[in-house]
Amino acid sequence: MKKVFFVFSFLLASLVLSAETANDVIKVFCDLDRVPDYNYSTLILENIDRNGKSEVIELNQYGSGVDNGLKNVAFDFKNPAGVKGMRVLQLEKIKKADDRWVYMPKLRQARRIPMTERTKSFGGTEFTYNDMTIRNEDEDTNEMLENPSKITVNGTEYTCWKIKSTPLKKSEVEYAYRISWFDKKTYIPVHIEFYDSKDKMIKLYECLKIDMVKGVTGIEYPLRRSNCISNLVTGRKTVATVKDFVFDEAISDEYFTQHWLVTGKAPKVKGKK
Repeated sequence: MKKVFFVFSFLLASLVLSAETANDVIKVFCDLDRVPDYNYSTLILENIDRNGKSEVIELNQYGSGVDNGLKNVAFDFKNPAGVKGMRVLQLEKIKKADDRWVYMPKLRQARRIPMTERTKSFGGTEFTYNDMTIRNEDEDTNEMLENPSKITVNGTEYTCWKIKSTPLKKSEVEYAYRISWFDKKTYIPVHIEFYDSKDKMIKLYECLKIDMVKGVTGIEYPLRRSNCISNLVTGRKTVATVKDFVFDEAISDEYFTQHWLVTGKAPKVKGKK
């Protein structure tokens, strides 16, 4: 069971516990990420190579958490021409791996994304399909390395829990372990280092900006407005920015179906809240 990684996180006072163990911290983060019921946004993904040359990808993201609290997510690529019309659908499952599907317009067909391919690039970016979701605390062996730990990201200093997470099923991921700094105010991981089996850091994630924003119901959310993932092997990186967003306004449930995946069409009738 997975959650979308970088679009948003929800801050709910009744769920912010006195987390002291590594598993406690990660469990709170996973629980906080279950709402709002609906959300949609425009994402800008900028690929930058080691020489500074860039390419911008624009896509729409739709999310729903009204199906027994499970998070369903749909991505619709709009630009550039090379990825326009590509769509990705992710459906959470209870106590088993989520379903992920991709529609490729050039092939005019949709196919399931198997576990063996979830380490591959998401739409030509440095994010992999695995990077687009959150791992539950029971999928890794989690160890508290430092509490508290200070770290500065993009000019902002955070007081964090520093946690090492080693996947139980190493064949499902593209790294041997990761070290994360979870901000104590929001439980958001603001800095994540990914290492290979030789203890060499191969990838770096940073949350560049967190904004407190409100949904249409007035509930306040910490929004991960800008994020960056860097491939330290190739020198490439992708900066993800949330351009527009709406939280808690119902959208059509048809976005989370095979029909939408293939046609890109959803009725204007909004889903029930």
